[in-house]
Amino acid sequence: MDDLPSTRTISEIIGLIYDCAINPKQWDLALEGIRALFRSQNAQLLMYDLEQRGVKLMKSVGVAPYWLERQLEYASEVADWERLPLAMILPLDEPQVMSRHLPPELRQSSRYLSEWVAPQGLVDSIGLVLMRNPSRHAHMGMGRHVSAGCISDREVELGRLLAPHVRRAVTISNILDVRSIEAEAAKAVFDTLRVGVVLTDSKARILHVNAAAEAMLRAGKPIRSAAGTILTNLTSATAELHAAIELATRNEAEFGKTGLAVRLTNPGHAPVLASVLPIRPGVVRQRLEPLAVAAVFVNPVGNDANGAEAMSIAFDLTRMETRVLTSLLAGRTLVQSAAELGIAFATAKTHLGNIFAKTGVSRQVELVRLAAQIAAPVWCSDALPVRPET
Repeated sequence: MDDLPSTRTISEIIGLIYDCAINPKQWDLALEGIRALFRSQNAQLLMYDLEQRGVKLMKSVGVAPYWLERQLEYASEVADWERLPLAMILPLDEPQVMSRHLPPELRQSSRYLSEWVAPQGLVDSIGLVLMRNPSRHAHMGMGRHVSAGCISDREVELGRLLAPHVRRAVTISNILDVRSIEAEAAKAVFDTLRVGVVLTDSKARILHVNAAAEAMLRAGKPIRSAAGTILTNLTSATAELHAAIELATRNEAEFGKTGLAVRLTNPGHAPVLASVLPIRPGVVRQRLEPLAVAAVFVNPVGNDANGAEAMSIAFDLTRMETRVLTSLLAGRTLVQSAAELGIAFATAKTHLGNIFAKTGVSRQVELVRLAAQIAAPVWCSDALPVRPET
């Protein structure tokens, strides 16, 4: 597409996004860059704790304090949009565009659009779904002013490009506790995590490990060390992990989904995932270890049953399959899930069959157990309601 930003510009924005994984205070700077990239009036990032009913993270640029305060009044209405049939069948990485995906009748009757969007001169918006499971929801949105016109194919392509990078940053921030970490103390915080953290150089040589990763290395699973290099017990997983680490030394714009969720165990065994965060290009990230180019986060088997999003990544579930799984993990029957999602029981049954085929299990009770095993443990304090940050 001719009018897309240069690779250098996109890489700089992605670098800022990855800095945010370690220091969430950088989101203001990253969102300013994203706002310019999308030619939008505003840009917002929200991570909500559904269990504690609190906001884990809310960053916003381009929205006046008055409108930020009022925005929360319409949260339930906007949340209902996620239940629309069209939204449910969109791939996870496909941006949601208000002018394209919100039915005209809903746009005409919406209080949120008439009372919050229109008075600010906003005419359209584009959203990226970053995390969705029974305990967490994360979303990034950019609002377009009428003077810039509606969202075009250019912005949709940019959304597809940025989605996996923002998702990686938000996923890692979720593990680290976005309200606790400071860049200067990040290495010390890593050492307190139940998630294994390994800092490596460009050749996958181990430079630093936290206590959890050290225990894994001693046990020889799911990661191990040979001549100081990080390995797994699966040839394919080691190759993917090393490819992600090597790619981390190059253009971050090429990184994409590589290393976002590397499965370290065979089907039939308790799943363990690894996520790779590039380090070298970011000033904030360099403070962790001067020679490090990547941080490998290894999620051990957990006891949390909120594993729909992790299973979606690990087993390449479709968006609707993920929604069906999320409903089942919440304790609903397949009949209840079909009704909640607004689909026929036969359709829900087909989705469940696809989930069984992809995960290698044959009963719902096994599906729940698998989800409990694959869910990444979250190291964080209880979320408390907080005011939006500007």
